[in-house]
Amino acid sequence: MIELKKQDAALARILPEQEPRLGVRYVPSQFALSFSHRGKRFVYHTLTTRLLETELPESHVWSGASEENETAEALIRGLFLVPEGKDECAYYNSVSALMRQMDRKSGNQSFVILPTLRCNARCIYCYEAGREQSTMGPETVEATLRYILETHAGEPVWLTWFGGEPLLCPDIIDRICTGLREAGLPYRCKMITNGSLITPAVIEKMLGLWNIKRIQISMDGAEADYIARKQYRVYRDDYHRIMESVSRLSEAGISVVIRCNVDEENWDRVPEFIRDLGAGITHKEKVRIYYALLNDVRAGENALSMWKKVVEARGLAAEVGFRPSTSYSSGLRFRAHFCMAGSGTAVICPDGRICPCEHCPPESFFGTVFEGTTDPARRAEFCREDRTREKCRDCPFLPVCTNFASCPTPQQDCRGMRELFLLDELKCFLDRRLEQSAQEESEADGEIC
Repeated sequence: MIELKKQDAALARILPEQEPRLGVRYVPSQFALSFSHRGKRFVYHTLTTRLLETELPESHVWSGASEENETAEALIRGLFLVPEGKDECAYYNSVSALMRQMDRKSGNQSFVILPTLRCNARCIYCYEAGREQSTMGPETVEATLRYILETHAGEPVWLTWFGGEPLLCPDIIDRICTGLREAGLPYRCKMITNGSLITPAVIEKMLGLWNIKRIQISMDGAEADYIARKQYRVYRDDYHRIMESVSRLSEAGISVVIRCNVDEENWDRVPEFIRDLGAGITHKEKVRIYYALLNDVRAGENALSMWKKVVEARGLAAEVGFRPSTSYSSGLRFRAHFCMAGSGTAVICPDGRICPCEHCPPESFFGTVFEGTTDPARRAEFCREDRTREKCRDCPFLPVCTNFASCPTPQQDCRGMRELFLLDELKCFLDRRLEQSAQEESEADGEIC
């Protein structure tokens, strides 16, 4: 048995070894994911994040410490083998709750601000479809500033500008950033935008007053797909202008994430899109590309086959000089929180209502920037991580997913999706270890010579 990745350091401080008990039958943990790679057998524990080169027995009755039982003892102590019948969902929830408690701070840890729901594009998949195209009024802007100053959990404050299209309201961003600066509260910002309104003057603001550290720009495939899906009210060759802006942002040190929303209709032209980006973006150092399935695809019968295509296309961006990227959160580290709702983010709508998540319907609000939190029970109920869905209780990927029963994000065959993503990440990890070992051996041979 070879240990290739150690247990998560934070978990190791609170998670005791499991003591073997005489006469107890041990079986593989539901969180122990066994797989093969390059002719070898491995097992990864999705809760402890530990990776071993070994194979798990179907069961083992503990008969005491001995040389023969040495491997079984290590697997029991490391939670890869657990007593038959153990409620591992309850165990995970208790560990996760303790980790969240240790990480908890009073107040909001970050803020997502929607200055407007208006947009200069009319995306065919608009996530805000059906909602009133409202914009923050002056009173709401001032109340938002006060709310941030009164409820932030620490310094610096993280702000995410969202919408609608936030760059339709640069004056609102100006006012809130100026107010934070005048109050002496350090802040850092992210922005989610379609990118069409980025100009050299806007980039100057991003580098200065707005203190933008990262931008996500949505582009939906090759030029014909992009035009057809964005449906700008006025189109000004935005496809190529955005690439120029991305180059300037990257050169200026701002990280850019290009989100390509995909479905069966535009997927075949994604390679053309990536080649266009490779040719049109001259400064690639701070640029990442990832693919996101549209919600109706995520919830549809073909979701897993589309995700397989996404995984297979992972190397396209790297081939034209961009940083390697995935379309999913890392499963190789323990996370106490999986989304903004669980981590204490306040989402501020244009009318001043405060919601737990940017994907939540407006009626999920638990307060306003004028009155503060008026319904703490509603927020707490939404974020309850102990109310695991029944279908998720025996899932091996529970520790790398969300156990919010109220999560509004649709997902079909989520187990297949998580397995696909995690195995891809694990195999990439192993390949990197192999390359590193080969390089070290080569350097050692060179020194001997």
